[in-house]
Amino acid sequence: MIVLITGASGGLGPVVGRTLVERGLTVYGTARTVEGRELPDSFPFLPMEITNEASIQACIDDLLEREGRIDAVVNCANEMFIGATLEASAEEVRALYDVNVFGPLRVARQVLPAMLTRGRGTIVNMSSLGGILAVPYMGAYTSSKFALEALTEALYHEVKPRGIDVVIMQPVAMRMDRPATGSHLRVVEGAASDSFSHNMAAQMAADTEASKLTPEAVAEKIHEVITSKNKPLRVPMDRAKVLTVVKRLAPQSIVNRLLGSLMKSAESIGPGTFSTTGAK
Repeated sequence: MIVLITGASGGLGPVVGRTLVERGLTVYGTARTVEGRELPDSFPFLPMEITNEASIQACIDDLLEREGRIDAVVNCANEMFIGATLEASAEEVRALYDVNVFGPLRVARQVLPAMLTRGRGTIVNMSSLGGILAVPYMGAYTSSKFALEALTEALYHEVKPRGIDVVIMQPVAMRMDRPATGSHLRVVEGAASDSFSHNMAAQMAADTEASKLTPEAVAEKIHEVITSKNKPLRVPMDRAKVLTVVKRLAPQSIVNRLLGSLMKSAESIGPGTFSTTGAK
């Protein structure tokens, strides 16, 4: 099986790549800069800029020339920031959507013709709890995941009859071996030093640190999904399983209580662990 992983240079991507290689799959990762990337990793890298259609096409063409086919694509490229709706500029939100929504859309547009010709293939898009619940101070991020899920679900119905599987993974925050905050968890540039967005960032960092879900577990699940005969549209993991049911069946008052509890927790934790606006 030939698998392409976008956004494989950091976060979840490298773990997925190594896990799939260990399971005997042929894996290629993508990164903006690939020089020397294959040395510390167990799989080769191809250059790709997820916001550039021509770059994506060149990457897909290169891989098809090398291997003759692409059996699965796992879209791990992801952008995130925390900030109130009035704090984030339209340009910042547009840039976030360019990665989280239009990135997977561009990749699908480039890889699907070859998959459709063969009548088989799998596209996996990474959502999160943000694709289930709109969280205050994370409106831009969660709305991008809502949009990604809608596009992915529509694509699922379009190509499933032609032998192509499309899957939405819904993990919660994962405990990773990296700093609690950084480019993967930052406060939007427009947030004032006393903004509640800093509290929310501290809360998200604490939740990540306390999470029982690891990237290794997510990677194992991705392997299970792409190698299985019958692939589900959605794969909720950990708390996402319960939240999916709650959001679908519970009255809005229950959802409001859940979000209110999150806000109170963020208020109590304070911004102390994350107080630098736009920290990288």
